[in-house]
Amino acid sequence: MHRRTRLSLRSSSINDKENEHEQAQLTASPIKRRSKVPDNSVKDAELPEEDGASSPKKVARKAGRPRALSPAVEDVEEPKDGAHGTGAADLVGKLPEREKEYDELVGFVEGVLSSDGSGSLYISGPPGTGKTATLQRILNHPSFAKKLKPVYINCTSIKSVGSIYKKISEELGLKVGGTTEKQYQGAIEAHLERKHKTIMLVLDEIDQLSSSKQTILYSIFEWPARPTARLILIGIANALDLTDRLLARLQARCELKPQLIQFLPYTKQQIVAILKASLEESNSLSRFPEAALGLLAAKVASTSGDIRRALFIARRLVESAKKEDRKTGSSGAPTVVSMGQVMAVLKQVYGASQTLGNDLEEGFPLQQKILICSLMLMLKHGKNKDITVGKLYDVYKAICTKRNIQAVDQTEFISLCTLVETRGIVRLQGKKEPRMHRVCLQWDEQEVTSALNDKQLIASILSDVSCLGK
Repeated sequence: MHRRTRLSLRSSSINDKENEHEQAQLTASPIKRRSKVPDNSVKDAELPEEDGASSPKKVARKAGRPRALSPAVEDVEEPKDGAHGTGAADLVGKLPEREKEYDELVGFVEGVLSSDGSGSLYISGPPGTGKTATLQRILNHPSFAKKLKPVYINCTSIKSVGSIYKKISEELGLKVGGTTEKQYQGAIEAHLERKHKTIMLVLDEIDQLSSSKQTILYSIFEWPARPTARLILIGIANALDLTDRLLARLQARCELKPQLIQFLPYTKQQIVAILKASLEESNSLSRFPEAALGLLAAKVASTSGDIRRALFIARRLVESAKKEDRKTGSSGAPTVVSMGQVMAVLKQVYGASQTLGNDLEEGFPLQQKILICSLMLMLKHGKNKDITVGKLYDVYKAICTKRNIQAVDQTEFISLCTLVETRGIVRLQGKKEPRMHRVCLQWDEQEVTSALNDKQLIASILSDVSCLGK
C-alpha cells in the first residue's frame, strides 16, 4: 500500500512544485503582517491636506496614473545587497490599474456616511491584486480619517476563532468586565448601541473565522443591521463564493446581504504598465527591452496575475544586470536584460517541475519537507502527541526562523498541509476551523526518511528540540 502511495508521488509533484513556488520561494525576506492599518500609508503629494479640499475619488482622478508602482504590492520585499530598487516602501497607497475598484469602494463608504447608517462589504480576489492596499488608501485619506474610526484585523493573527471579539474590543478601547467570549461580544454590542463615531471594521483573511456552524461569522455580519450600529463591516478573502458558501442565511435577508467587490488578477497589459512605471522610477527602464517585459508580464498574468510576483522577478533581473556591471566595471552602456535571462528566471520560478530528474526526492519542495520534519519532531520529542494544525504551524515557523528560511503564513500553511495530505503522508481530522484539525502521520519514520532523501535536513530538525518551545 505504502509502495503504491509513493509511486503516486511523481504524478502529484508538478502541481505541488508550482504551488510551492507560489507560496514561499519567491519571497526574499519575511512578509510582515500588520495588525493595524498604518497611519502613514498614503504619502501622495497630490492629496489635499484640508478635510474639505476634495473627495478621495476626485483626488484620484486629478492625480492620473501614478509614476511609481508599488500599489497593490501589499508586502513587497526590499532588494538584497542594500539596493533600493523600486522604492516600494515609500509608495504604499498609489494604486495604478485599480482606480475602478477604488472608486467603487469610495462610493460605498461615502454612501454609508451620507446616510449616517451602516453597511457590509465583501472583497474577494487572489493574492497580490491590491485588496488590502486599496483599503489602506481609503482609510488614510484625510476626508475619511476624521469621519471614521478604523479597525483593521488580520484574522490569521488571532489564536482561536472566538478570540476575535477580544481583539475587536481591544482595538476599540472598550472596558470589558470579564474575560469570556460572551463578555467581549456583549461589550462590543453595547458599544454599538451607544453614540459613537462610525466604525470601519476591516477583517482581512476573514475565512479564518470559519467554524462548524459559522455562529461567529453570522453574529458579526448581523451587527450592521442594528439601528444604531453606525458600522461599516468589510471582509476580505481570496474565495469569490465565501458568503454564498459559508453564510447562506445572509442571502435571505436583504439588510444583511453584503455588497460584493471582486479584484481580478492583473492582466498582461496592466502588469506591463505597472512594471514600466516601476522601472522608470528606479531609472532601470533602459535595461528592459519591450519584448522581455511582455514575456515576463504574459507569464505572470497567465499563472496568477499577482503583481508582487512580477515586481519581484523584475527586480531580481535588474539586480542581476547591475551585479554584472559591477563585476565588469563597465562605465559605458548598462547591461540589458536578455530574453534568455527572463526565460531562465521564469523557468526557475514557474517551470521547475518540467526539469525534474528521476529522483523521487525532487518531488518534495523545501517547505513540504520542513512541514513533515516539524511533525516528526513533535511526535518524537513533544509532550503532547495530539497535534493540531495551529500547533504544528508554531513549530514549523520556529524552525524556519532559526534557519533563516521564509515561512509561509497560516493560510498558506493550511494549504500546504492539504498538499501533503494528498500524498498520503499525513491525515487531517476534524470538522471545526482548519487550524484546529488534528494532524496524524501515516508513514513511519523510515519511510519518510527514504522518501524525502534528505538525511541532513531531517537530522538537524529532529535534534532541534528548542523549536518546540515550552
